[in-house]
Amino acid sequence: MREADPTLSPLQQALIGYEQTDLEKRLIEWMKKNWAQAARGMVYARKEAEETVSGVGNIRTDEGKLVLEVATRVAIAERELVARAIADVLPAWLEEHYELTPKARK
Repeated sequence: MREADPTLSPLQQALIGYEQTDLEKRLIEWMKKNWAQAARGMVYARKEAEETVSGVGNIRTDEGKLVLEVATRVAIAERELVARAIADVLPAWLEEHYELTPKARK
C-alpha cells in the first residue's frame, strides 16, 4: 500500500501531467465511436500489408512473417481511422475556433 501523497508536485506535473486539447478530445471521442471502421479496415488491408512486408529480410519463419503482417494491418487500419477522424472533426473545429468556413459552404 502506498503511504506517500499521490498528489503530483509541480515538477512531476510539468514532466508527466498532460491536459488534452479540445481538438484531441474530439478526435479521440470520434475514434471511440467509430472504432468498428478500423476493425473492418484490417480485413481490407491484407494486400497492402503483404506488399509492405514483402521486402523485409531476416524473417526466419512463416509465423514471424504472419505476425509482422498482422501488425502492419493494424497500423494501416489505425492510419485510415485517424485520417477519417481528422477529416470529420477538423473542419468544424477550425470554423469554431478560427472562423474558417470551407469554400463549399460559402
